[in-house]
Amino acid sequence: MSRNHYFRIVYIFTVSILFSPYFLSAQNTVSPYSIFGPGEIKNGGYGANLGMGGTGIALSSDNHLNALNPASYAGMDSLKLIFEFGLEGKTYNISNSNQSLSGFEANLAYFALGFKYTPWMAGSFGMAPFSSVGYSINRENYIDGMNEQYTSNYIGNGGITRFYFANAIKLLKKLSLGVNTSYLFGPLVQEEHLTGSSIVPAIMIERKDFLRSFYFDFGLQYQHNIKNTLYSIGATYAPKQSLNSKHIVTLYDSDYTIVQGQEYKTDYLTIPQTFGVGLGLTKARLKLAVDYNFQQWSGVEYPIQAEEFTDAHRFSIGIEGNPWEVRAVNAGFKNWTYRMGFSHESSYLKFDGVTLGSNEFTIGAGIPLYGAISNMDISITRGKYGTTASHLSAEKYLMFNVGFSLNEIAFLKRVID
Repeated sequence: MSRNHYFRIVYIFTVSILFSPYFLSAQNTVSPYSIFGPGEIKNGGYGANLGMGGTGIALSSDNHLNALNPASYAGMDSLKLIFEFGLEGKTYNISNSNQSLSGFEANLAYFALGFKYTPWMAGSFGMAPFSSVGYSINRENYIDGMNEQYTSNYIGNGGITRFYFANAIKLLKKLSLGVNTSYLFGPLVQEEHLTGSSIVPAIMIERKDFLRSFYFDFGLQYQHNIKNTLYSIGATYAPKQSLNSKHIVTLYDSDYTIVQGQEYKTDYLTIPQTFGVGLGLTKARLKLAVDYNFQQWSGVEYPIQAEEFTDAHRFSIGIEGNPWEVRAVNAGFKNWTYRMGFSHESSYLKFDGVTLGSNEFTIGAGIPLYGAISNMDISITRGKYGTTASHLSAEKYLMFNVGFSLNEIAFLKRVID
């Protein structure tokens, strides 16, 4: 690897560390459903996985880092240093039976660095959003025993950022095991503005959770080659974990002067038990993956929410291929990698017997950079989440992802004559 390339990666990674706490924690959702639980939970995949519909539990990391399974890092080339970062943008339309809201949002999505320590052990570390909160909801309330109304306006923002350090080992050339040690941090903020009544004073109640907690998840992959076709299976698991936070409730009057404040530590922010399984097939210029993910939200309670959660399920399938053999004399598009994916999710939110769900369809491409060892990965996802039935809201959106996977030969020893 040239010294200029090495310093370029170090420079980009250093700048990412300095600015990531701001960009990753910036509001990147406007969904009214992010008021529930820890907010809108992110998929966790990087550029290549996103182009395949967020699929890849059974796929190893080759020229890309696969953050969907910590065991995948054992598949990296021992000579390479891989740096990944990505940008995310979304156009959306949220509607219910009464109104609709449209807009656009964009953010830095993730950054990560990965490399092998030894021929049998590898690791990766980086930052990515774990969840996001962003909503504004108005609610008309009646004073008990009286025919007088007042308005509650709930405004939420913030989110949880995840800094992770993953390690993977390869056993018997076929089995890989991995573990993610993550540190979750960030604020979850809700403001409740009360207005519109001569009896109820105009006040604002601010609730803040400042999260600082460790989080652990595990993975394995097994690969077997039969007649030039690589078959693989993967699994991931994370136990139920209570996250520590500092909870602050502050009461303001109409002039935004503090009337009363209270601070205490709590561990009620709970992430449920989760597991995932995946199947993969890699042959010549074709790659296929199928995933299933489960989150056991039933039984999880948040003290300020009356709604009950239900178990969440996600099915996804993705395909990646090179229709033409890669050659230097090819037209540019013939050396691209093309991707497609579909996913269906049944979420953990249920209202009046209606479980919210989403469907997404994705197309994408990997464009070679720097002599075909690095890539720019682009994808577009069309999706719908929620429903307008039972006075609920539905969100239709187009998600744009641009990721860069910069590969450098970092550990090749020089031979001196």
